[in-house]
Amino acid sequence: MNRKARNIRVLDKLELCAMTKSDLVAELFKLPTKPLSASIYVAGMPGAVASKENEGMANLYNRATISTIDGMPFVKIAKSKGINCERCSGPDIMGMVFKESIKQNKTHYFYGGDNDTVLGMLRENLERDYNGIKIVGMYSPPFRELTEEEDKKLCDDINGLKPDFVWVGIGAPKQEVWIMNHCSKINDCVMLGVGAAFNYIAGTVDKAPKWVENMCLEWLYRLFKEPKRMWRRSIIGGCKMLYYIIHGWIRGEKIIQVKQ
Repeated sequence: MNRKARNIRVLDKLELCAMTKSDLVAELFKLPTKPLSASIYVAGMPGAVASKENEGMANLYNRATISTIDGMPFVKIAKSKGINCERCSGPDIMGMVFKESIKQNKTHYFYGGDNDTVLGMLRENLERDYNGIKIVGMYSPPFRELTEEEDKKLCDDINGLKPDFVWVGIGAPKQEVWIMNHCSKINDCVMLGVGAAFNYIAGTVDKAPKWVENMCLEWLYRLFKEPKRMWRRSIIGGCKMLYYIIHGWIRGEKIIQVKQ
């Protein structure tokens, strides 16, 4: 792991690697992908709450090749402790990875998206914005678990295409579970969970302006834009996070601890 990265622990359960976007992207092109493919997760408030409440989720994030920060509040707290880091969400790093992959002749596979129409728009925009990008395949899964036969065929198809990067956009924590279950089935690649990034790039969902992100209000922007989809995550999840922060403060615990 890059020496500039620092490990932190959030809410005493979730362990994340605090690093800059450029350091993370550079690391992605150096990760070993044998005998298991590399797993990359980004975690913000929902991941912290899920890890606090569920030991299995904490283990899932903590066992990844890299779990890094997707949440401006965590970035700001980490910076206040002297750690040089940035938010490394899917939309924050994907463009940087695409540009470098063109230079290094790397290929991409996309798993997720709301439907084939969204994937078509995603491909069109990527090929327009990143001249020379190599997309070897895309698949929008049904809104149910694949059967054993369907899953095997999917893995065989992806392995036959031999992508260097597999981007998974089916929402957290579903995408993290999917990646962990497929690191041994899909060979020799870097697998990244990127949430709603497919929709942002396809143009079907607006990404919050940078100033909104910097004020830690992206959750409110997304709630306004997609109330039916985001209300549970934003309101209930936010209340849970506030509870755990206050409860920890009463007990003298820190929101974020820097690991030595």
